[in-house]
Amino acid sequence: MKMELRMDSSKLETKVDGSLKVSGYVNKTGKLSNVLGSSKKFVEKIARGAFSRAINDSSKDIDFLAEHDSRLILSSTSNGSLELTEDNQGLYMSATITPTSWGRDYYELINSSILQNMSFGFRTIRDSWKNIGVDLYERTIEELELFEVSVVKNPAYSSSTISARGIELVEKVEVPSNVQAPNKTSGLNKKEERKDNMKTEHRYAITSKDLKMEKHKEDYELFETFVRENRAMQTTAEGGALMPENVANLVVKQMENISPIFARAKKFPSVNGSLRILREDDFAFESGFVGEGEDVIEGAMNLTEVKLDQKRYGAAIHLTDQLINDSAMNIVEYVTNLLGRRIVRAAEKSILVGNTEEEFKGIIHDEEVGEFTVTSIDAITPDDLLDIYNSVHPEYLADSSFFVSKTAFQAIAKLKDASGHFYVQNGVVNGRPTRTLFGAEVFVTDSLIDSNPLVFGNINEGYAVMIKKNQGIQLIQDTKTAFKGTKMFLADVYADGAVYNPQALTKLTVKV
Repeated sequence: MKMELRMDSSKLETKVDGSLKVSGYVNKTGKLSNVLGSSKKFVEKIARGAFSRAINDSSKDIDFLAEHDSRLILSSTSNGSLELTEDNQGLYMSATITPTSWGRDYYELINSSILQNMSFGFRTIRDSWKNIGVDLYERTIEELELFEVSVVKNPAYSSSTISARGIELVEKVEVPSNVQAPNKTSGLNKKEERKDNMKTEHRYAITSKDLKMEKHKEDYELFETFVRENRAMQTTAEGGALMPENVANLVVKQMENISPIFARAKKFPSVNGSLRILREDDFAFESGFVGEGEDVIEGAMNLTEVKLDQKRYGAAIHLTDQLINDSAMNIVEYVTNLLGRRIVRAAEKSILVGNTEEEFKGIIHDEEVGEFTVTSIDAITPDDLLDIYNSVHPEYLADSSFFVSKTAFQAIAKLKDASGHFYVQNGVVNGRPTRTLFGAEVFVTDSLIDSNPLVFGNINEGYAVMIKKNQGIQLIQDTKTAFKGTKMFLADVYADGAVYNPQALTKLTVKV
């Protein structure tokens, strides 16, 4: 019996409730593969409906195997432990692995992301070919017989979540010799050919950027489907469902879009345990020209360290099922925007005024940050603001900004020079309208307090934020929400922040 294999890198979803369940897309129908073949190159796709017909017409059991080894059966359609369906995206698999010794072993390999690729074995019943370029053909598999799906290690397809091709079998697919090349003789045919090419996507190679965009799109579609249709997703032991990582990361991106302070903070990569950052507390470091044979000027740097652990902050929202079912809005954007707006307030306030064990280390409470004092907000003068501006090290002035409270901005915005011109001007920075003071952007925030109504400096060069990679969105499903006909979405972020370069920042303190 001849059998072809197709394979692709993918991410299998697992459940952590002890049920040994895995799920994912075996193949995205209508998606072209990478270039296959040796002497004659071709790309390939599975026609929509081919899998549905194969499943319905199958007179034999379809098994879920490990590494295409028929001795290592993980689940099967014979007892319902393997479910295969074709939807508008492609062939979707949901399997409950039988708890044999090798079943548990392979589940752990999948759950730990050691094995994350899937393949399927099939026999082609009917296909069609066309010439789409110089020595390149396109194959469409229209009818097939599906034998098995298998978790494997070596990928070959680029656009699905659960398909596989053994590379050594690709050469056995023969391109028919009677495939006609594109007609280049008739002007009318050329017009028709151009129309056809406009309707068909010819993908000869998949870049890493394409793969990331495809993964993002898949995650958004999975999130939409999950919310609207209650499709099973990975769940926690407490009954919460975990959203795809790309959807969860949107919350952090929305936080950066909403809060200029959070966006400007320097992001350090996540590490296990604590992150320690060296901090320069002294700029008295000499250098100079020396003659031949003379010693270079030696300086001693005064270094301390900043320790970043992880603090948890988040927000939760309820959406009614009626809103979700009747609304044509983009659920992904709505949920991430709403959660982002809520939790960014906590993050921004913590960056500026955090002073507890559960918060970031706020700028105004860092004793090494430069400080200017006034007796009241109404007593702020242009000279005070100019002194604050000039107190930041010149190296960091280029990207420095003013962050002021609403009360302080009302006072500062009224200040005029001798000619009656306001010091605060409307300007354009990075192509967008904004307010400036001495050429630096001015941002108004409600996160600052009356006793410290202003912070100035280069946030990127002065403040560090470490965000752990396991931030995410959870859908909380319990009896209470079910009775109310609602869904609750919880977003939480594990992060920490602190001043790592006080020379780039300064603050204003009101002392009565």
